[in-house]
Amino acid sequence: CGCGEAGPSGCDETCGSTLENDACGVCGGDGIADDACDCDGNVEDCAGVCGGDAVVDGCDICGGDNSTCAPDLFNYSQSSQQAYYFFYSATIDGIAVESDDWVGAFNGEVCVGARQWDTSLCGSGVCDVPVMGEGGTDDFEEPWTEGYMQPGDIPTFKIFDASANTYYNAVASEDVPWFNLAQPDIDNLNVFQDCNSDLGGDAAEDSCGVCSGGNSGHEADSDIDDCGVCFGGN
Repeated sequence: CGCGEAGPSGCDETCGSTLENDACGVCGGDGIADDACDCDGNVEDCAGVCGGDAVVDGCDICGGDNSTCAPDLFNYSQSSQQAYYFFYSATIDGIAVESDDWVGAFNGEVCVGARQWDTSLCGSGVCDVPVMGEGGTDDFEEPWTEGYMQPGDIPTFKIFDASANTYYNAVASEDVPWFNLAQPDIDNLNVFQDCNSDLGGDAAEDSCGVCSGGNSGHEADSDIDDCGVCFGGN
């Protein structure tokens, strides 16, 4: 350095230098890149871990294994109008459903809510099924909720048995009409065998006591003759 000038300065020990070490210890460097989380250029994964390898699975779960996706028939959208039906137990032919099974709520053929039935994640082991209503106001429309529940409608339910990859019609021990913010407590939701021994089937005894409909192969009341007599000869 020249006479009367300050000696070497800055991190590079050069006359007149004002350079400083950056966050990575590099003299005059740019520090950590804007899209990185450390000096090695790593980025945060979905869990916020710098350099981590967790990714969002197909069920939109960070670090998930695609095991929590709702079954295809149980997809629905959120609504501003909501109720929650609590069931103390959910069973298939009297046997408790397993933690990877699902319960879905329907209005006709439209799914209006669903829940994976893992009772270890439910308060006191009692799970609820969200049941969405048709929403929207003059200021905010919700067209995606068309066909959802209306006050007084009674939802129906299905159980998805993951081990069998099968949907079953299920029957609640009590029919509770829907209204917004309702939270009914219901004893049981069960998949029954119909008269043809089909789980969740639609067969039922007709007027003549014959198992009919569903997979029975018998047409209801087809044994009634022209005089209205079961198994009559007319």
